[in-house]
Amino acid sequence: MPRKSEKVSESEKLPRIGEEVVVQLQSALASAEADFGADDAPTFGLTPRMTAALEELSLKAEKASAGFTNIVTALAIKAARPDVDVRYHQSQIQSQTPNPAGFNFRGLSENFVYPWLSQNDFQGAKSGWQTRTLERPKPYRMEYDENILDIKDSFLAMYDELEEFDADPVEALRYIAYRQIQFRAAKQITIAEPKTSDITLIMSMLEAHFMYEYTAKGASRLPVLAFHAIYSVLVKELQRFKGKVLKPLEQHSAADSQTGALGDIEVSNENGSIFEALEIKHGMQITAKVLEDVKRKVMDKSVSRYYVLTTHSARIDSALNEELRQIQARFGCQVILNGVLPSLFYYFRLLAEPAEFFPAYARLLKEDKAISFQHREMWNRIAVG
Repeated sequence: MPRKSEKVSESEKLPRIGEEVVVQLQSALASAEADFGADDAPTFGLTPRMTAALEELSLKAEKASAGFTNIVTALAIKAARPDVDVRYHQSQIQSQTPNPAGFNFRGLSENFVYPWLSQNDFQGAKSGWQTRTLERPKPYRMEYDENILDIKDSFLAMYDELEEFDADPVEALRYIAYRQIQFRAAKQITIAEPKTSDITLIMSMLEAHFMYEYTAKGASRLPVLAFHAIYSVLVKELQRFKGKVLKPLEQHSAADSQTGALGDIEVSNENGSIFEALEIKHGMQITAKVLEDVKRKVMDKSVSRYYVLTTHSARIDSALNEELRQIQARFGCQVILNGVLPSLFYYFRLLAEPAEFFPAYARLLKEDKAISFQHREMWNRIAVG
């Protein structure tokens, strides 16, 4: 640690500040992904002027990528360090403000912000200061006289709102991230569809996909999609499911109590009653309380089998076996407790051609609203190898 009398160089400051900036970017992304997966359109605590400025900058992010990266950098710095006047973006002009940053923004833009934008498949340039009109040693005040193409008004309005009218940089970042997620989702997304029928390889791919430590929400949805995909093949092949119908998935945000669903996966009889259901738990141990919930769901239904499957690594408690026998004796429903991965392995062994699973899984990964870019990108990385 430097002594108080020692001056910390800018190169020493940047890694620490960069970490703070990335934390703000990741937080905005997580919030925006939750907004994107919700049923209702999000609201943002921003003035109409700030909203209009951010919207224009977002719409023109591809054409004016340097300007877009510039404002993302400034917003992230402001969110991390609220006291800094981000209009003063270069060290050489920061003596003009009582709230200097103490560093140039360009380094953060190139080494932290652009890599984050690129990693998430968002628009952006390698630097928010790569054009002469943006790198002038002048503060980004309303009288800034450089020609910033056709985003000048919105660019300067954003800075003005931020510093003169106390616009919330966290909300602004969330807005930017939300719009980028929307633009990204509108692109044609290609999801890998492996052709292998090697069950061991398939299982290793799925385990890696389920268990990766994502920053985005929605990982608990992945096993649900996998089981729906494999059931879409099973119902066509197995005699047990002759005349049965695999029901479409409910939205991830919808609770069973609201939809009336018995489980995450449901196979129905021709008359619409539920024949078989699966409830998928992500990282949750199966306990007696879980079985109590199952009893309430099946007590007035004619369900043949009800699976409760979990990604939790703990063994199923044998003390629950007596409760399982009681449920079958009283309600005629066979309740099966197991791990997600062992169950998938068993189902793959029943398929004539395990590779038929992949098109269904890819389609669900592409279409399901709870699935983020990070989940899709990770699947492609795993599948391609």
